[in-house]
Amino acid sequence: MNWLIALAFFGFCWWRAAKARERAAELAATGIGLSPLYWVSNALAAVLLGLVLYMAHIHNQSPVPAFLWLAALAIIVALLFLRRALKWRYPV
Repeated sequence: MNWLIALAFFGFCWWRAAKARERAAELAATGIGLSPLYWVSNALAAVLLGLVLYMAHIHNQSPVPAFLWLAALAIIVALLFLRRALKWRYPV
């Protein structure tokens, strides 16, 4: 039974990778890779990931400070605005 679940999981990963290549080709044709908004949104996503991992790390020793939660919320809101701006500028 485990091999069936593993096979289905790897099949799903293969399918997602193929779809990602198609989507990347579509976006490259629009020139989105040259946009500063695109790079800022990627950088903010990386910062959010780092912040969440840091929050998970410090949660083992003490409660997470409120300003970290507010910073994460502000980054999420900024990412939503950037996503909307990119969708408006590059309607793919």
